[in-house]
Amino acid sequence: MKFLRLALALLLFAVAPLARGDDLAALCADRAAIERVYHSHRLETRQTFEEAMPAALLERLVRLDVQKEERLRSVYGVTITSAEIEAEVRRIEATTRAPETLAELKAALGGDPARFARTVARPIVVERALRARFENADKLHAARRREAEAARAAALGAQKEGVGKQVAALTAAKAAGSVADATWQLGARPSEDAKPEPTAPPPATKGTASSGSYSIEATAKFAQVLGPPPGAEGSAPAGTDRKFYFGDLDPELQKVLRAQLSKPGDVSAVIETPGGFLVFVAKEKTADILRAASFSLPKRSYEEWLAEK
Repeated sequence: MKFLRLALALLLFAVAPLARGDDLAALCADRAAIERVYHSHRLETRQTFEEAMPAALLERLVRLDVQKEERLRSVYGVTITSAEIEAEVRRIEATTRAPETLAELKAALGGDPARFARTVARPIVVERALRARFENADKLHAARRREAEAARAAALGAQKEGVGKQVAALTAAKAAGSVADATWQLGARPSEDAKPEPTAPPPATKGTASSGSYSIEATAKFAQVLGPPPGAEGSAPAGTDRKFYFGDLDPELQKVLRAQLSKPGDVSAVIETPGGFLVFVAKEKTADILRAASFSLPKRSYEEWLAEK
C-alpha cells in the first residue's frame, strides 16, 4: 500500500502543471527546506541562511526549474513521467554517499515521498534530459562546428609547412576556443599508479568524431570532456609530473585518435563532445607517448540558451 500511495503521488506530480499560485509557494517552501539542510553542512560559512539564500533567489531558482521543464516540453516535446522520477528516487537512495544528509532532506520535507520526489528528484531528471538534448542539438551548435571545421582546415592547409605552422594556424583561428598541449602515455598504466576516479561524471552523452576527409566515423560516450585547458584530462598542471594514459580514454575515441594521429602533422577530425568541439594535431608519436596540440571550442552556452525568450 505504501508503494502504491507513492506511485500515485508521483504520477500526480508528473502530470500536474507547476508554478501556479499555491504550487509556486509550495515549491519555494520545499526548496527553502532542502537548501537550509545544505547550508547547515557548509563549512566555514559566516552567512546566515537568509543572507545566503534570500527569498527572491529561492523563487528565481524554482522558476528556473519550471522554465527548464517547459523548455523540454515545448522545444523537444518531452514530458517527464512518473516512472522516470520514481527511478531517480531509487537511484538517489541506492547511490548516496551521505545517507545522513539524505535522511535530513527527507525529514525537512516532512517525510513525504511525493514532496521529496518533486523537490529533489524531479529537477535532476529534467536537467539531465534537457542538457542531453541541448548538447546534441546540431542546429544550436552548427555555427561553432563550422568554426571548428575552419580551424581544422587551417591546420590541414599548413601541413606541408610543419607542425609549428599547423599549431600557429590553430591558434590564429581559435575564435572563442583555446589551444593547449595534450600528452598521453601509450603504455599500460603501472599497477601502483591508480587511475583517478572522475568527480561527479555527467550522464553519458553521445559525442561524434567525423569528417568528410576521413573514412572513420565513430560515436563515443564521453565520461568527461578531454584535453583542452591545462590541468584537464591529457594536460598536466605546470610544474607537476602527473601522467595521463591513452588507455583511459573512451575506447571509441582511442580508435579515432589512433587511426588519425599516426605521425607528426596528422590532423584529427572534428570531435564533438557534450561540451564542445575538439581538433588534434599530432606533434610527436613514439612507442611510448602521443603528444598533440588540442584545439578546444566550447559549444553555445546552455545558460544563455535558457535565458532566451
